[in-house]
Amino acid sequence: MYSISQNIRYDRVMNIKYWVMNAIDSIFFEEKCANCKKIGKILCTKCIQELPKPEHDLPSHIYSLFEYRDKTVKKILTDAKYRKKFNGLNIFGPYLESAILDITSEYKELNNYTQIILIPVPISKKRLRTRGYNQAEIIANSIINNTKDEYILGVNIIKKIKDRTPQASIHNRKDRLKSPIGTFSIKNKEILQNSLCIIIDDITTTGGTIKEMRRILLESGALDVFGVTIAH
Repeated sequence: MYSISQNIRYDRVMNIKYWVMNAIDSIFFEEKCANCKKIGKILCTKCIQELPKPEHDLPSHIYSLFEYRDKTVKKILTDAKYRKKFNGLNIFGPYLESAILDITSEYKELNNYTQIILIPVPISKKRLRTRGYNQAEIIANSIINNTKDEYILGVNIIKKIKDRTPQASIHNRKDRLKSPIGTFSIKNKEILQNSLCIIIDDITTTGGTIKEMRRILLESGALDVFGVTIAH
């Protein structure tokens, strides 16, 4: 049976874990802007504001902040995913939270949802053991750490039950859209009733993963669902 208190305990453990990771990075590696090389943050405010917006249209239920093909964005996300440099993900937290506030203000006018749940795109247990972390959870935590709103971190609601070929390795758009079908299942339907769910990830390409998660979340009782990612 799902327990919100269990979820809160998990949130605290994950927040401590990511804080320790970031502290270690800060102690042993001098940070400088990935774009202008100015010492201070992994991406300075000026350079963040100059990052290009996505060049291609997305489905109406997916929102992305930046263009993935930009070399700075791509480097930060690649370093986080494959080299465990997580500070780059955390730097985007306030910007994602601001985007979510703008989006949910429109939803509030149309729907009477009782709560907002942030749902990181899950990875399989096998991949979690291999990689040691889920970058989507790190992003979701960075959003929660930058807001006073009472979001629920929904890490125990949906799970990935099958590993398919990574999206980056599939070049045909139709195959990419089909690939996520049947890879997720709902663990806890109770909390989804009359909720607004926000799917969190680092990158979206065709939107197939978010589309499939959105479908099963709506079928399981969520009032509405949209996705937010750093890049497209």
